[in-house]
Amino acid sequence: MGHIHRAVLGLTATATVATGLALTSPAEAASTPPASPAVSQTAPCGGGIAVSGRIGTRWNRLGGQDSALGCPVTPSRDVYLNGVWAGRRQWFDRGSITWSPRQGTDMTVSAWSSGGYSYFDWGSTAPYSYDRFLVRWYSAADPGGEQREFGGGTGGRIRVRQSTTGAYRFIVEGCDNGVTGSSCRQGWTLSASTR
Repeated sequence: MGHIHRAVLGLTATATVATGLALTSPAEAASTPPASPAVSQTAPCGGGIAVSGRIGTRWNRLGGQDSALGCPVTPSRDVYLNGVWAGRRQWFDRGSITWSPRQGTDMTVSAWSSGGYSYFDWGSTAPYSYDRFLVRWYSAADPGGEQREFGGGTGGRIRVRQSTTGAYRFIVEGCDNGVTGSSCRQGWTLSASTR
């Protein structure tokens, strides 16, 4: 195990933890998803692969082609859960960004690897704001996964020390503390994975 650090107000969280991943893919089915908003743009990386919508916005905020994610390697694709459209995902040189609108209109989750760590970034959950976030991650070294709690708000970022050269898969869920217990209304996000 390692250390867990929380930022004040929980807007950013950093974790250093030894861990692992079991990769699963959602069932895909034919249905018509809603259009992803925002103007499409082609990454200046070469290859002419467009990065658009909420995924493009997050990629640009993370630094675009100069980010730790690097350049896009696939177009964005629809993601389905139990045959129902749930969002979009796009793969980059070192990870992925997934738009998970059930947890907030602009909610994206992204994961990448760099310098012996896997990073996971999420937000914004607006209009929802949470008292805390539960983050789960999985790897081939730890197919059962690990879960940690981090401060709340509308987003955050953690890093996990890699214990395998394989991919790490992350999900997050926002929760509120109540008098009679905890409430996690919007459920778990779609996953984002490192490469």
